[in-house]
Amino acid sequence: MKLVDITPYFHRKSGGIKRYLTEKSKFLKGKGVEHVLLIPGKERKTYWLEETKVYELPSFPLPLTGGYRFFSSLSEIKEILQKEEPDIVELGGTYQPIPMLKSDRYLLSVFYHSDIRTDLSLLPAPERLKRTFVERTVRKKLSKADLILVPSRRQQEFLESYGLERVVTVNLGVDTEVFNPSKRNPYFEKIMRIGERKFKLLYVGRLSPEKNVGFLLDFFQHLDPALFHLIVVGDGPVRRKVERLAQKLPNLSYLDYVYRKEELAEIYASCDIFLSASTGETYGLCFLEAQACGCLLVAPNMGLETQPFEEFLPKELTVDAFYEATLRACNALSVSTREKVSSYVATHFSWEATFEKLLETYRSALSTL
Repeated sequence: MKLVDITPYFHRKSGGIKRYLTEKSKFLKGKGVEHVLLIPGKERKTYWLEETKVYELPSFPLPLTGGYRFFSSLSEIKEILQKEEPDIVELGGTYQPIPMLKSDRYLLSVFYHSDIRTDLSLLPAPERLKRTFVERTVRKKLSKADLILVPSRRQQEFLESYGLERVVTVNLGVDTEVFNPSKRNPYFEKIMRIGERKFKLLYVGRLSPEKNVGFLLDFFQHLDPALFHLIVVGDGPVRRKVERLAQKLPNLSYLDYVYRKEELAEIYASCDIFLSASTGETYGLCFLEAQACGCLLVAPNMGLETQPFEEFLPKELTVDAFYEATLRACNALSVSTREKVSSYVATHFSWEATFEKLLETYRSALSTL
């Protein structure tokens, strides 16, 4: 089997899709699957990532996205596909090219990493126009794929509500050898200049409006600075706002984008509560990583598999609801609670299970062609 992954969401400061693809590359070693990855870059390059062949293709920057780019030529992608002769092509988080890449020479799969409703939520356009675009994307683009993969049952139900039938849920995973409570740094407070006996709150992710980072910062300023310290990790369009506020508030620390997952695991494990105000996650991979390290999750309840402890999930996006949920999490904090959370994640989520399910799904789909 030869599998080609194509995604624009792969650069130095990418998030969950890049993690999924790098973990997939590691898993496929020695599995008898040829793996090829097509990503955008500033210039044309070909190299190897472990046993994965990587084509980095010329692209143009996408404004206000914090570094993302898109392919300059879909024709070049089609030429590479003709050369590589894959059995399966998987598009990751991008849907408009589906009709142009459709072919009877391979199975065209789409991983629905990115919810189009969230992508459109901040556009200054009438709601009716947004709904029309969502429907057009689903019916004219996604429906053309041979197979659609989704990371959560919630997204499967959304797509099936439009009549799509070839939709399969493949939950993502977490590397618990890296992300676990043992990575806690006992000197973290001193390094970060955090006062003793403070609750350490953490946000890790893209710093962008669709993640409701502005609300999160506003909510944090309602908390008692003598009791709470917030650490923000990430990069994106609203980075400057976070930096300015960190200079103003002594109980807010900004750490920029963290490249090494071992360093990220240390930060997760050294904090108490993971905060997120995002309401449009398709899965929430950072939720999984934080809980694997023993953090309690306070985030809007989106009915995701990565949100198993609902007692800490605010029911609405308001300061009062977040305050009450944060207090519940603070009151529940203990060694046993943290172990319960991390053990649940270790038991129910793994990259091995993710990619075994993926390969099983692909083999089954290929057998019916």
